[in-house]
Amino acid sequence: MTNAYCDLATLKSGGGLNIAGGSHDRRLLALLEEASRLIDGYCNRHFYVLVAARQFETHRRSAGPQQLLVPDLVRVDGMRVTGPTQAQDDDPAWTSASYQLFPRNAAPDKPWGRPHTRMSIGAAGGDARSLVEISGRWGYREALEDTGMVLAGAGLGLTDGAMTVEGGFPIAPGHTLAVGDEQVYVTAVEGQQVTVKRAVNGSSAAVHEEGASLRVYRYPGPVQEAACTCRPCFGTGGAGWATVGPALAPARGAPAGSPRAWAARWKTCWPTTASLLYSPGGLRSQAALRFKFIPGLGE
Repeated sequence: MTNAYCDLATLKSGGGLNIAGGSHDRRLLALLEEASRLIDGYCNRHFYVLVAARQFETHRRSAGPQQLLVPDLVRVDGMRVTGPTQAQDDDPAWTSASYQLFPRNAAPDKPWGRPHTRMSIGAAGGDARSLVEISGRWGYREALEDTGMVLAGAGLGLTDGAMTVEGGFPIAPGHTLAVGDEQVYVTAVEGQQVTVKRAVNGSSAAVHEEGASLRVYRYPGPVQEAACTCRPCFGTGGAGWATVGPALAPARGAPAGSPRAWAARWKTCWPTTASLLYSPGGLRSQAALRFKFIPGLGE
């Protein structure tokens, strides 16, 4: 997936690496993306919003609604099921079904919300296997902030890789923006000209007219902090970066080579932020453990 849980401006700010200039922006952005994937693996869930259709096999053993545990789910756009005994067919017959999402008060579209992790599907009887296909938006939550910015110029064509924007919001590389239902990932900013990757995270490219509004995806605070905190990798900012960063050499024990090799060292940068994500001693007694998904404990 193409996204980062922290933007480049935050990483380079005084509270981060405290560096100026853009000589290493591409490398830094690649590291942010790798760190974000490490966070996904550590937490056993992802915090970006993936648009996808997923299939699950169920086994009904009694009459009544079927309970189905699902990965983090923000919203269902469509759901269909096969009839009994058709789960192994290459081309099963699909039918619609009613459903309910749980927890009921999850509110994954709010900045404080959490995902749905369970569904109750229809009322059906019999001892039979079937398939359930859920089309929707998957992830921990979908918190969008209105930037107050709009598309300018000719808008955004179906295959355009750059757009002109108007407004005062500080868009930076690493931001994922919503333009209508399409997600675009910012890779470079030059004044009002923004270079983007189109249709990321399973969304579909579309034509967007001049004046279309732009919203930015926001991730949980501890997740953003974990993604942008890497001082053992890059020094302590300022002068530390001046000696470690420009050459990206194996100084101070930092590995040379690919962004993945550098990002692997990111794990050593989380003595504080990682404890916000998971505390083996506290388990679910600590509120921040909601970011660490442990199969079997539910939500």
